[in-house]
Amino acid sequence: MDSIIAGLGAATGFAALQIANDYILKDHGISCLCPPLGAVAVLLFCLPGAPASQPKAVIGAHVIAGVIGYAVVQSGLAYGEAIAVALTITAMSAAKMVHPPAGAYAFLYVNKGMGLKGILAPGLVGAAVLVATQMVFNSTFKPMLSGGKKKKS
Repeated sequence: MDSIIAGLGAATGFAALQIANDYILKDHGISCLCPPLGAVAVLLFCLPGAPASQPKAVIGAHVIAGVIGYAVVQSGLAYGEAIAVALTITAMSAAKMVHPPAGAYAFLYVNKGMGLKGILAPGLVGAAVLVATQMVFNSTFKPMLSGGKKKKS
């Protein structure tokens, strides 16, 4: 049953991402859809108790990845993707906010040559939508789906 609930949570999260993207963000020229968010959903809905799944880690690490990605793009360094991932890992570890998908976001940021908006979207906004969805799902729907039983951590 846990795997079904995790899948339903992820589906709910991606429905929320699509709605936010199509009805809120699109008109402002930004998006909240990017590949690393698939990995964010795996952590949030399959491993909600993991340190990498905590809101501070998810949001903080995406801020770190965005800022580092922007700095690397602006610097024009060779092998920027590698540098951005390495610096993101270092900064996440130092800040005690390790969230692996943020490393993938740093890579994507540099690979696509994103500008200043990339700090906010798609990674940070998308991660925030998924975190908010997970909180609502876990407090509202998950207890109903699991028969009202809280799983021991």
